[in-house]
Amino acid sequence: MMTLIDLGDNTQHALTPSQLQNQILRNLWLELVDPSPEELQAVADKTGVPKHLLELPQAEGTINLRLEQGLSVINFVVPVGVETVRDAEPIALAFTKDFLVTVEKKTESKVLATAKERMSKTKIDPPAMVTYFIIDEIVSSHFMHLEKLEHLTEQIEEEVVEKTAPETLKKIFNIKSRLITFNKMLWYERGLIFNLKTCGDTCMPAKARDLFNTTHEDLTRQIDIVETYREILSDAINVHLSAVSNKINFSIKSLTVVIFYLTIVTTLTSFPNTVATFFGISQFGTSHIAIIATAIVLSIVLPALWLWRKKWLRYQDGEN
Repeated sequence: MMTLIDLGDNTQHALTPSQLQNQILRNLWLELVDPSPEELQAVADKTGVPKHLLELPQAEGTINLRLEQGLSVINFVVPVGVETVRDAEPIALAFTKDFLVTVEKKTESKVLATAKERMSKTKIDPPAMVTYFIIDEIVSSHFMHLEKLEHLTEQIEEEVVEKTAPETLKKIFNIKSRLITFNKMLWYERGLIFNLKTCGDTCMPAKARDLFNTTHEDLTRQIDIVETYREILSDAINVHLSAVSNKINFSIKSLTVVIFYLTIVTTLTSFPNTVATFFGISQFGTSHIAIIATAIVLSIVLPALWLWRKKWLRYQDGEN
């Protein structure tokens, strides 16, 4: 689908490839959503932008800037859920001093709609200025994903404190992997923004380039926030491993105490028979069987109660 937007009065209407040939490319924005090969070819023929520069890159997460004579082409990405998946929708922007062409897939992203709302209703917005609106909105949308990542990080911290489960460790590594991917994307974006700031008047007017200072600062803050989340998750891994180690140590301690206790009980119960065998006595003593049973039970119960009061036979609170 191809839409023509007048940068003077912000009116927009759908176009066909044949209708495009009759348009004068002056202060116009051509918005292509899931364009067909015929639409891309028509735009390439009309604007002079090579078709391969208008095609969305096949590689995921491609972010780059091409500076041609009087033409700038930007490949950017729009994250669509970095807190749950790594997917990011590509978007291509090609602009000159007279027109802007954007190519994107059909998604539920509201970035372009918000950028259109920022356009002036009383004066003409140059294509470079509209390009800034689009990129700035994409960068601003990152903060929404960072808020969701913060919520996930808080949940992980609570899980690490409350329990030590293998699933928790898997979640931590999964989120860290997403943060690494997100951080890499932010670094690429900041590098592109820096190149736009320093590309000179042949790329875009100084007024538009100066606006990218704020965008560059936003990306810097976002990178710092992601690094903070990664450090928090690294600390959570250390806490998780320490908790698992403490739990294993406590289990070994309890097992050692039980084995020691059983060794004592076995020694006490087998001692009379050992003495009788040593002295060649066929039967040791004439005690009633009830007395012997009571003595054995008491030798088991009393030490068990003592160990229980010492909390050596049960887990203490906070060690689960």
